[in-house]
Amino acid sequence: MSQQYDVPNLYNFLIHTPEGGLRKMLVDNKPFTEAHFNLMLKVVRACSESQFAEHFEKQDFPKVKMGPGDMKIKEKFWADCMTTWNNRGLLTPAVATKVA
Repeated sequence: MSQQYDVPNLYNFLIHTPEGGLRKMLVDNKPFTEAHFNLMLKVVRACSESQFAEHFEKQDFPKVKMGPGDMKIKEKFWADCMTTWNNRGLLTPAVATKVA
């Protein structure tokens, strides 16, 4: 799996950081809103690390219940998340592994 970003690290940060701390760090309403945060938590909690990486790569979603607020942001969700994660230094480039 060739990836541009270190998604496993991002996933582990999101899953292990307390919700309150994540909310303070990420929700700024430009573009990352409370609705983005809630959908992100649903996605992270519904996935394993490899599943999260797969959804991240495909820019799609696991089977999660989406409310009207989630449906409104669904189209731009991944782009908004990537912008926010990048701005906060959470989305780091993947480390190239040497092939023996």
